[in-house]
Amino acid sequence: MKQNLDWEDLRFFLAVAKAGGLAGAAEQTGVSAATLGRRVASLEKSLNVRLVEREARGYQLTSAGRDLLVRLEDMDEAARSISAWRESGSTKRRVRISAGDWTARLLMDNISAFWSQDDPWVPEFLADPRSRDVARRQIDIGVRSQRPKQEWLAGKKIGTVRYAVYQAASVRDEAEIGWIGVVEDEAHFPTGSWIRDHHGDDVTITVNRAMHALPLVRQGAGRMLLPMFVGEAFSDLVRLSEPIGSLQTERWLVMHQDERHEPAVRQALSALGKLLKTDPLLRAVL
Repeated sequence: MKQNLDWEDLRFFLAVAKAGGLAGAAEQTGVSAATLGRRVASLEKSLNVRLVEREARGYQLTSAGRDLLVRLEDMDEAARSISAWRESGSTKRRVRISAGDWTARLLMDNISAFWSQDDPWVPEFLADPRSRDVARRQIDIGVRSQRPKQEWLAGKKIGTVRYAVYQAASVRDEAEIGWIGVVEDEAHFPTGSWIRDHHGDDVTITVNRAMHALPLVRQGAGRMLLPMFVGEAFSDLVRLSEPIGSLQTERWLVMHQDERHEPAVRQALSALGKLLKTDPLLRAVL
């Protein structure tokens, strides 16, 4: 007896058993009667048992055939359930998108501009200051600050990110307020280093994630270096500097060479690219 059963043989046997013969099963499945007969014979050989009696009026199930039919009815019900699940849209391709904290929020704030429930893909956002590995397929699309160097990765430049200094509009001109700095991993980012090098002595409050500084800035608790797509989104903030050229970065969409032509990933790349090329702002809802 074969170690593994052929699931197609089981499916065709089920069709023959329900139809009572090859002709009816052929009509229902669209598979020829000759092929169905061969698949039933193959299943009998695999199980080492006779499942049908071949009579002039059609196929009659043996005792073993009837036992197998009972077991296959559960499989048939599971198959119908899976078909319904697939048709419900629950099997849409999930596209994993990785970006830094600010950019991840930018995408989520503007999701209606690049994705809808009718699209054949579903976004999965991974907000993380570290770069997840596109090469190892941890993600499908990464929003990055530079062109990918590995030959198995592809990249598409879709804009730039500029930084400037902001504080709350409610702060009086004569008021002396300190800076908000960053600690731990983000202290070593270019923005963290710039604050330390230029205003390290003026830092009064620190956070371990730059995005956590936003509510503090809006309350007038300190000044902060922010991406301009963040700072310009809030009418209660004022910009205190010109864009800082040394901190300007490129914005790239990065994907694996083998994945970029997959239909759902290709559509997601196109949608994200169109949005980010417009240089959108955060939505000032907080």
